[in-house]
Amino acid sequence: MKVQRCILSMAFVSISAIAQAQAQDQPRTSGSTTTKATYIVTGLHCPPCTQTVESSLSRASGIRSIKVDWQKKTAQIEFDESVLPAQRVAQLIAGTPHLMGGNLKYAGWLALRVPGLNDAATAQAAKVALDKLPGVTRVATYPAQRSLSVAFGPQGAVTSRQVIDALGAAGFKAETF
Repeated sequence: MKVQRCILSMAFVSISAIAQAQAQDQPRTSGSTTTKATYIVTGLHCPPCTQTVESSLSRASGIRSIKVDWQKKTAQIEFDESVLPAQRVAQLIAGTPHLMGGNLKYAGWLALRVPGLNDAATAQAAKVALDKLPGVTRVATYPAQRSLSVAFGPQGAVTSRQVIDALGAAGFKAETF
């Protein structure tokens, strides 16, 4: 558990740098179902794991591109949410057979930039808002990075828009990385 939190924290430090670089490159078209999102990928133990996850997801209908970064423990994924919602992308990551076999597993956490997330109180408010969303099982908040990550359950079809809207209803502006 502590190792997973450490990995998630390290990944978000890396994501902050990525986010700044991508801030000017948010090609969203009004009404488009194409989503560019960052997922924190746990369970990446070696560089070949990136190829395993990339290969597995690239075969899924709705995935337009995927690039897994072993050092940052992230995946930059472009996908069509009318075909493949954000929760299903996370389920596909979790369903990828681990390269090392055994009881090892991958997991994908949707990462969101939330500028208003800046202390323990706002972090708690964001968690409460997302805990009400069916399909969300865990929320990790990173006030120092103004971001959070969302873990989904095995059932459901939650979209990134639904997550963003749930945060919006609680007074937070949010967007995918």
